[in-house]
Amino acid sequence: MNTYYARCLLALCIFAFTGLTAMAQVEPDTVKRKPTLPTGRPGTEQPVYTPKPQPQPQPKVQQQPPVVQEEPEEAEKEKQEFIDKLYFGGSFGLQFGSYTNITLLPIIGYKVTDKFSVGTGVVYHFISDGGISLNNFGGRGFTQMEVFDIMDGALLAHAEVEVLSREYLMLDNSNRPLYKLRKTMTLPMIGIGYRQRIGEKASLDLLLLYNANDDIVNPYSNPVIRAGINIPFRK
Repeated sequence: MNTYYARCLLALCIFAFTGLTAMAQVEPDTVKRKPTLPTGRPGTEQPVYTPKPQPQPQPKVQQQPPVVQEEPEEAEKEKQEFIDKLYFGGSFGLQFGSYTNITLLPIIGYKVTDKFSVGTGVVYHFISDGGISLNNFGGRGFTQMEVFDIMDGALLAHAEVEVLSREYLMLDNSNRPLYKLRKTMTLPMIGIGYRQRIGEKASLDLLLLYNANDDIVNPYSNPVIRAGINIPFRK
């Protein structure tokens, strides 16, 4: 019996000593270990998370409004519109015989609107009577307004001022010519007329005017009747 108990006690001591030795070799959980490098095959290691950089706000650039350049076609269109508002024409008178009278009244006008126009012109008179010839020349400016339409035409209101260098004869008591004189005269005229349209832009005018200058050498007697034509520069 003593031998049996001695063996059991010896085995118990050996077991206890072995357990204490194993516990002494275990490292506590609080100790940090250095991570080991992967030893497996390439491609089996876990991906490392790398945070993406956040985009930085860019400063706002103030955009300049685009510069609008005039197109050549628009400039050409504006030029054409100006030409389309211009017209020329006027009136003339011819009388031949023992008494000859040639009257030329060319004009150039501009339509400010479809109803209102302004213009200027040249005046020339040639008179020959009994071997004596006289020449009158000058210029004039005018305005016209289409008051209202009448059938294919319109009623006109007309006003103008004519500056004329008038050549005339000085007579004796027997009305025989002595010599020639020249005088510059201002002749304001106002009146009405009728415009007959003969196309999209061309027209014929018939005017009945009153001459407000009552000078004795005035070449016009009231009423002054004129007929003329208006032709556009561009159809």
